[in-house]
Amino acid sequence: MRKLWVLIKINLRALLSALKLGSGKKAKATGAGALVLLGVLAVYIAGVYSFTFALQLGELGMLEYLIPMMAIMGCLMSVLMTAQAASGFIFSGRDTDLMLSLPVSAFSVMLSRITALYIENLAFIGLFMLTSGVAGAINGLGGFGYYLSLVIGTLLLTFLTTMLTMVIAFVAAFVTSRFPHHAVFSTIVCFAFLLLIMVGSFQISNVGSLLLTNKEKFDNILYRVLLPFGLLKSGLNGDLLALLLLAAVCVIPFLLLVWLFSSRYKQVLSALASRIVRNDYRLGTLSARSQFSALFSREVKRYFGTSIYLFNTGFGAVLLLAGAIYAVFMYKKVQPYLQLMGGMQTVIPIAAVVLGFIVATINTTCVSISLEGKTFWIIKEAPIQPEAYFGAKVLLNLLISWPATLVSCLILGIAYRPAVWTVVSLIAALLALGLLIALAGLWINLFFPKMDAPNDTVVVKQSASAFIGVFGGWVPLGLASLGYIPAEKVMGFESYALICTAVFLGCSVGLWLWLKNSGIRRLSSIC
Repeated sequence: MRKLWVLIKINLRALLSALKLGSGKKAKATGAGALVLLGVLAVYIAGVYSFTFALQLGELGMLEYLIPMMAIMGCLMSVLMTAQAASGFIFSGRDTDLMLSLPVSAFSVMLSRITALYIENLAFIGLFMLTSGVAGAINGLGGFGYYLSLVIGTLLLTFLTTMLTMVIAFVAAFVTSRFPHHAVFSTIVCFAFLLLIMVGSFQISNVGSLLLTNKEKFDNILYRVLLPFGLLKSGLNGDLLALLLLAAVCVIPFLLLVWLFSSRYKQVLSALASRIVRNDYRLGTLSARSQFSALFSREVKRYFGTSIYLFNTGFGAVLLLAGAIYAVFMYKKVQPYLQLMGGMQTVIPIAAVVLGFIVATINTTCVSISLEGKTFWIIKEAPIQPEAYFGAKVLLNLLISWPATLVSCLILGIAYRPAVWTVVSLIAALLALGLLIALAGLWINLFFPKMDAPNDTVVVKQSASAFIGVFGGWVPLGLASLGYIPAEKVMGFESYALICTAVFLGCSVGLWLWLKNSGIRRLSSIC
């Protein structure tokens, strides 16, 4: 039991070490900071939705549906946030061989990792449901027994969420290890899954409408399709049998799945790690190319060969194109609203902010150095010009960002027919923003490298440079948006967009000069 507890602590620290920026006490503080960040996110999302729903349901005398609805949302978001990371953590961690060589059973290793995943899910779902419970209490919901049942229900639903996360993680690991062109296939599956989650989130309001218009149909869905949440609702109303059934529905399948994986953990890992070796050697000639071309080709192969990298940094480009196409089909429905808002001149600045918001999330460079990992010493020892190394990474970012930006703006321009000068100035500002984001990503990654991550998932999804790179891109966009409020009175959108273009390009030049001087010295100090 003592060994299991030690393993649980080690694996939980591994999950929370994604934002580690140093060592010793500083590393512990940032690990705890990751947990705090997760909790703040849970409280914020739950607070926004639960207080809104509580007011609406309270007025209609349906407040008892608040907790089940928020439980559905909380579990869904928990699966979304942990599924991809769980795949690398449970089934393909780099320290797996070391752990399995210790004097502990494979069952203990597997159980400790699943328990650590359960604790992480519980931290998010627990705070999510606690916030929802506060919203319900303020509006007069329940008593001591009610909230005691809520605590028990939250613990039980976390088993269900962890089980679903394990299944998705295993499928993702299996696809990655078995299918030809697995990175592209896995990325397509991830895109489809995220799209499904987004559609489900947007349908929350429709669920509320269904509850208001057809309560019987909603109950039918709750107690059949979403049975665990229906049992939670009955348990909150004092039905002890429903709580027992909820425990059976959540815990028994979880234990069976843990036993299935843990009893065959070594076999599962060996099967996932195996590869089919081909020996089709052919005699041919080798082509020579420049150092920059070789580095850029290397970056492209890594990008399209690492599904988690492609998925997280390429989703913005997909969203740009999909959103533009969707806007074309919605043209006739949108026209009345455009007239009410004052025409295209009023809408264009809003559209620019939305497009810029998406462009700012396309940042491959903020993790590209960290992805070198333990092979970074090869780059340092090779006779490579740092300018070519930096340039190849920036060019990859532009290859993802610029075409999607240009095509989406052209599609919207053709469909909605604003002035040509307006479209040109908008494209110029967004392309300049994309260049600034690419260069700033390298700057961030040089200050916050993570070369000791257990897998690529930790680097791309949970490292400090990834977090700052994605969300930090909104800073220049936000400053430009705020600056337009007073500038709107003295100049048109087109002139202001060109000014922003000049500012973004100026900042980009400054960052490139820094990379060629201080950036090279910082690159050489990374180990």
